[in-house]
Amino acid sequence: MQEGLHMPENNGNTIGRLKESCVFIRSTESAGSGYLVAPQRIATAMHVVRNLQPGQPVTVTIGVDGPTVEATLLRSDPKTDAAVLGFQEELTVAALPVAKTLVRDVAWTGYGFPTLADKTGLPVGLPIDGRVMDARTRNDVGQSAVLLYSDQIAAGNASPLHGFSGGPIVVAGALVGHLTKHIGDADDKRRAAYGYVYACPIDEVVKLLDVEPLTVEITPSPIETRAESIPHLARDEYHVFVSYRSTDRAWAMSLVARLEGAGLRVFIDQRELKPGDYLAGQLESALNRSRSAVVLVSRDWLESPWCQQEANVLVKRAVEDAKFKLVPLRIADVSMPTFLDTRVWLDFNGSKPAEGPNLDRLLSALADLDPDRDPRAVRADAADVRVTDRFVAEIMTAAKGGERQILAVLDEWRKTESSDSAPLIKAAEVFNGKGLFESALEVLKQLEPTVRVRQLRAFALRKSGEVDEAIKMLEVLHREGVADPETGGLLAGCYKQRWIETDDRAFKQLAYRTYLQTYERFGDAFNGINTAAMALQCNDLPRMFQVAGQVRDALLTKDEATLPHWDLATLGETCLLLGKFDEAREWYGKAVAKAAGLHENIAMMRRQARLNLSALGKPSDLLDDLLTVPHVLAYFGHMTDADDRASPRFPQSEVSMVRKAIRDRVMKYGNLYGFGQAARGTDLIVLEELVSHRRGATVVLPIPEADFVAMSVGDQWKDRFYKVKATGRVQFCKPLRDTCPPDAELGRVLEEANREVQKRALEFARRLDETPIILAVWDRQQGDGPGGTADAIRLWQDDGFDVDVIDVGAV
Repeated sequence: MQEGLHMPENNGNTIGRLKESCVFIRSTESAGSGYLVAPQRIATAMHVVRNLQPGQPVTVTIGVDGPTVEATLLRSDPKTDAAVLGFQEELTVAALPVAKTLVRDVAWTGYGFPTLADKTGLPVGLPIDGRVMDARTRNDVGQSAVLLYSDQIAAGNASPLHGFSGGPIVVAGALVGHLTKHIGDADDKRRAAYGYVYACPIDEVVKLLDVEPLTVEITPSPIETRAESIPHLARDEYHVFVSYRSTDRAWAMSLVARLEGAGLRVFIDQRELKPGDYLAGQLESALNRSRSAVVLVSRDWLESPWCQQEANVLVKRAVEDAKFKLVPLRIADVSMPTFLDTRVWLDFNGSKPAEGPNLDRLLSALADLDPDRDPRAVRADAADVRVTDRFVAEIMTAAKGGERQILAVLDEWRKTESSDSAPLIKAAEVFNGKGLFESALEVLKQLEPTVRVRQLRAFALRKSGEVDEAIKMLEVLHREGVADPETGGLLAGCYKQRWIETDDRAFKQLAYRTYLQTYERFGDAFNGINTAAMALQCNDLPRMFQVAGQVRDALLTKDEATLPHWDLATLGETCLLLGKFDEAREWYGKAVAKAAGLHENIAMMRRQARLNLSALGKPSDLLDDLLTVPHVLAYFGHMTDADDRASPRFPQSEVSMVRKAIRDRVMKYGNLYGFGQAARGTDLIVLEELVSHRRGATVVLPIPEADFVAMSVGDQWKDRFYKVKATGRVQFCKPLRDTCPPDAELGRVLEEANREVQKRALEFARRLDETPIILAVWDRQQGDGPGGTADAIRLWQDDGFDVDVIDVGAV
């Protein structure tokens, strides 16, 4: 290769050189871009010339106004999506030099022909540019690639991208690759809505050349983005102190997730003290260890004397310490108070979550970035916020589906190499809200242990039965002075669970005291109703009546139509504690109606009602007819016989009789939620019956779906498998194995699947305070090998469960 040149970043007219050396390629079936990479050699994406055979000619146009020549395909490589063409004509335009190395976070420029022709029939070129996100990675089909971001592509200026494929990408005037494909929009894979595209690395092209290109060293200046500019802090310091009113907690938590996702360490403050009270020692200490503060100004905030007092303290700190930054945020349609209006503030009125250009400005302000810094860095930071906004919104949309949809969005997000982890935080919140605690914990492992991450992890641990671990985490947060109703409520709830599990009165008193302290500090309904209920358990009846009345009166001032199901259930519980049983039934009924399908939430209402009723000397099941949850069904059984089965076990002729027996069980057991697999025969019959009765199920797949369908469903039942899946009532879990194992290992994998079904069924039953119902279709024989029906039955019987067996032979 030719050596010895050094390319500085400012290499003259980059766009001019690109226009001269970019090539428009048109064949009978496709069109795209290419570029001069060496004397009489053109490089492009292989898929642009996929219909060409070696030696077959194609017409190409060199440059925007350059000559047209006939080129032939010399070599191509489908593993890298690269191809090289040759031509005979001598040109006055030199090929672009090839960069020897490439690093991330540098600016790139590209060129291509997205419009096939204008009115004159000539190709129309378009320049694009952006930032190198990853200098060496693999794209979504496993090809070696460079990951790039472009504002223009994100904005749609280059959409559709057809025609850009094969276009050259240069850094500091030297070739680093050519465009091959993009990360597609979740709604339309043809659009690169996120602005992320892949390029084939130039060294993969060089491997295909039969002539030497000119190679150069490049020294581009890196784009110093906000992520690299956030200062490192001591372990006990915070980048930002967030102050807000309890009624604005949902908006505040969306802000905290975005601040922490961007790499800022956040102290969450939200407390309600009486006017004139001094800042608590832990709060003042946290403020002194914070480099900036954000105040969320709303109508409720303006009505809180404590919030006003705290804001005055923050203003005083900002006046006395020039390095301390105070940024007020208007989050409602109110006038900014005078003592804050003199400061630079940001308007988020009308923005339900924290997002958009003002979030970008806030992040830059809190990172103390120079407003006159490199415009490329400013654009890169704004792009990061836009992409993160989009992914957070898509996770919220995916939440209406299930676990697989959310995980699919996260897979797309990971491809962007974004340093902003807010989508992971949002996914963990959604998983916790849907009762998918194992998934939440898996996501949280990937995050720095910030305050919000630790709260979410403690919640998931508690709900997963790891109460002691949750207590340790929450007690540490408490000692650090984290002041919000969620931390206090979570910790009290853990103490309460420990009391219920162990009957240790010390935990009962701890739970009561922690709920009471949290309620007195914040005045929120959640900690209030729990304070009243624990007062009953501790025989503090005056406190019970006082707090239950306060919570009830506060909630009754709100518009009933706007109350979530938890507030409606809280009104039911206050009436229960106050002895208004008919009124309690009415409110609980409204709560159940609004929480339709949220089985675990209704189970929690029932669990608490039972505790209260027992303490009140009433039958604990007095409200069970109203607070109903599904019974948990674990199902398994034989597949229908394969055509080549030597001895019949479950012949196709017995399907209708087995179906009738299963239907009888489904009707007998009533409201059900199932756990099992989805093989032909027993599994699919059970699933069809559950779906036909408008009930749900979770399916465990031992191996990838395509392999499972081929091995355990078969052609005759395949349509039924996909029909069940399409109903939306059946949640398919991620397969236990990424690949199908050899036949010798298959039995062990099937045993794993049996254990996974049992684990999920038992955990769900525990959360609903139910005992699983076990249903099996079995011929009462030992079976063909490990992991079969006989093994599954032993698994449950060894744990002390009765199995309802439908004897396929007797049927």
